Amino acid sequence: MGGTPKTALNITCWPKDNLDLSILGDIVKGGADKAAESGAALLGGHTVDSPELMYGLAVTGVVHPQKFVRNYGARPGDVLILTKNLGIGILTTGLKFNKISDKVLPQLVESMTRLNASASEVMVKYEATACTDVTGYGLLGHATEMAEGNDVRLRINSSVVPYFEDAPALVSKKVYTQAYLANSKFLAEKITFNESVSEEMQHILMEAETSGGLLFALPAENADAAIDELHAADCPEATVIGEVISSGTAHIEVH
Repeated sequence: MGGTPKTALNITCWPKDNLDLSILGDIVKGGADKAAESGAALLGGHTVDSPELMYGLAVTGVVHPQKFVRNYGARPGDVLILTKNLGIGILTTGLKFNKISDKVLPQLVESMTRLNASASEVMVKYEATACTDVTGYGLLGHATEMAEGNDVRLRINSSVVPYFEDAPALVSKKVYTQAYLANSKFLAEKITFNESVSEEMQHILMEAETSGGLLFALPAENADAAIDELHAADCPEATVIGEVISSGTAHIEVH
């Protein structure tokens, strides 16, 4: 939304009978380092006993009341920019079963630990009309929210969407998250795929992401400058992946 984080609280569920507390120290330190990188002050937190490990940060921040970016508002003629590779959910699932390559693992970690701060700054500078992060509903799920919020049709060019190179092969081996099944069912009536879009690519576009990038719409005349700044910052994968083609019934076309 173009805001600036100011404070953060740790929230941790910890299986004390199964995991050593030293691991908790590493997790909390990692969160503290990222909070500091974002400019937020870590104020403390809460830890409870739990059968399953969970960790997160509750964050507060500030944003100008006339300048925040909603997840709707894209206009016909705008283009769509994606700032990170897709496939994080697929690869992290593959990692559990030792099915990803040594080459892609550091790329995956870098992407997941990269803040969206630079992307947000560029988005605001070049007058984004709408923005969403790409997380549990996948690229197309969050794009659908953007379309429905302003009753516009989006066209996405799947051939230029950036993704991790291991992702298609993992999908072909039935490596994916349970969220994909829910997403594909939810999106069945909201998306039209051209016959040229492979089943693997359809899957990648609907798969859940963890710590994904931003998807935002902005005026077409600002796109080149925005992409140049994103590449010069820390978003080398940033790409124009589509456009807003018309007002009317919200829908997404994928070619």
